[in-house]
Amino acid sequence: MNTVRIGMIGSGYMGRTYSECVRRHTTHATLTAVACGSRAPKLAADYEVPCAAGVPELLARKDVDAVVIATPHSAHLEQVKLAAQAGKHVLVEKPMALNRDECDAMIAACRSAGVVLSVIQTVRFRGTVARAKRLIDEGRIGAVRMIDLRTLFEWVPSSATSDKGWTYQEAEGGLILDQGAHSFDFLHWYAGSESARVFGTVKRFGDCDYPAPTAMAQVAFANGVLANTWMSFELPQPGLPLSAFRALVVGSTGMLDIDEYGKLHGSFDGKPWELVWEQPAIDYVNKPLDPVRLEAFYTQVQDFVDSIRTGRKPAVTGEDGRAAVALIDAVRRSSSTGQAVEVSL
Repeated sequence: MNTVRIGMIGSGYMGRTYSECVRRHTTHATLTAVACGSRAPKLAADYEVPCAAGVPELLARKDVDAVVIATPHSAHLEQVKLAAQAGKHVLVEKPMALNRDECDAMIAACRSAGVVLSVIQTVRFRGTVARAKRLIDEGRIGAVRMIDLRTLFEWVPSSATSDKGWTYQEAEGGLILDQGAHSFDFLHWYAGSESARVFGTVKRFGDCDYPAPTAMAQVAFANGVLANTWMSFELPQPGLPLSAFRALVVGSTGMLDIDEYGKLHGSFDGKPWELVWEQPAIDYVNKPLDPVRLEAFYTQVQDFVDSIRTGRKPAVTGEDGRAAVALIDAVRRSSSTGQAVEVSL
């Protein structure tokens, strides 16, 4: 397959993001149709492609080889299964699904149909995060021992974020699922281990209307790596600078301080901290289609396209998406019981 013809399912902020990636920044791929959502007609018109009446109609098109699914979390299971049944390759937004059982069903459907299934995890493709992982893989900090990750925000009322207002619905899983899909994928990827013991608490202090806006969790991976993550949308003003995604990774011979939206610092072999790389500023509000913001997105879309064309596995597989959701399920169970939970990813 020389060119992968892509249908876009979803027409909101992320649907436009991926449409721009496919049209402007991805090689050997083309956008051929759009479906789903009130903004689908305009998105289709803006990119001069047909607007399908719905998901079944888009999947029935002969000029669609693969789909990008950028819809609310609760829609992913059914849409992925329909895409697989239609023989279309799938790149689905994070979180992969609402729970591990749904992930299993999605993986089984795509495996049975012989189509590629990949899950959006753009954090892996951010400049600081990707460079830090390469340093780990090169042995620059020795064996990973401990990871601490913070994703902290001051409260933003739902009325100010209407573009993703559906995330405020209990049925969509709350912060522990929406943000946790990034956080737990990061921990699992960096730890490099396939099973864990989790103790966590999910809580709302009552200052906001978002379901489950604060969570803390400790994860003990099977290979001995210890990890901690703290996520919250409940900090009082003025919030905490440089805390949108900030990680400290401690190895046997060095350390990495990673700001997804800022600087990557490293300390190697007992030497002083040094600046490794700095992320150019990203403006999500005023410049959502700026190539600086889109880089992580189009890099993953390119990986998805290349995996289809070459027959190799994508960088982020369905099993990877499932692993993050499995850890989230474990945190929920731990929070409800007050006990640590053994989890096999």
